[in-house]
Amino acid sequence: MEGWFDARTVDPWQQPIVVQAPIRPDFADDEELKKAFGIALAKHQDGFKAGLEIFPDATAKALWASSNWANDATVIANRDAYLKAAKKVEKPLDKEELLSEILIAAQCAYEAKDKAPLFKLYAEVAGYIGKTAEVTVNNNNTNQFMSIKFVKPDTKENRIIDQAPNTQSKISNSVPALKLVSGSR
Repeated sequence: MEGWFDARTVDPWQQPIVVQAPIRPDFADDEELKKAFGIALAKHQDGFKAGLEIFPDATAKALWASSNWANDATVIANRDAYLKAAKKVEKPLDKEELLSEILIAAQCAYEAKDKAPLFKLYAEVAGYIGKTAEVTVNNNNTNQFMSIKFVKPDTKENRIIDQAPNTQSKISNSVPALKLVSGSR
């Protein structure tokens, strides 16, 4: 009975490991699709959304592209070129856009000490308060100074305004005359 099962010949742990090559789809080396994916990646900042833009009806292809093309040299070069070109075209923020960006930054701040300067900047940009005249920074401490200037008064004639007596008041006539008396009982 010893011959029907031999543990030395059937041991699966002694068999060599066979590694199969990953399956590559037919579009994996298409340079035009990689360039388009790089531009879409610059627009969306999300690989899967960029893949869905390139392959709108094929979710599996979009997923494969987002996981395999993110570090491809062609994709990175086209993404960076698109971002550089978009930055040149970008116009500066107007007042309303700047105010909204400041509010977003203030909402993202966690502590009050971080929020306070942002709200002050918001108030200055919006025109609610004026900027301080002079601010000096010394060892991370902010010192604000106020300058006081003395001026001479005008030498024009001073007008004295006489006040007319209040004739309609009945309080002064209705108060009885009181006499204060001191003494002990």
